Amino acid sequence: MADEMEYAVRRVSDGRYLWDDDLDGVHQSWQKDPENASWLDTEAEALNLAVLADVAEENDEIELKDGYEIASRPITWEDDLQPDPDDPNPEW
Repeated sequence: MADEMEYAVRRVSDGRYLWDDDLDGVHQSWQKDPENASWLDTEAEALNLAVLADVAEENDEIELKDGYEIASRPITWEDDLQPDPDDPNPEW
């Protein structure tokens, strides 16, 4: 499962990530911590969220406006996490 990725919208100017509580474009904010971003299963879903945030335009294809990008990262499954060997009291 190491090849699985997730995607989010990132604003280039400050590196903040788009968060949307229900993925409907109603309540959105830009988050500094990537853990607070709305991470989605596909790049297409992230692009659709960008349209709702008015940072992308939909013509024949969805194109991000200047200053925005789709960020990606490998999905980390909780079962794959390992305690830090240097931590004397890991919270596991």
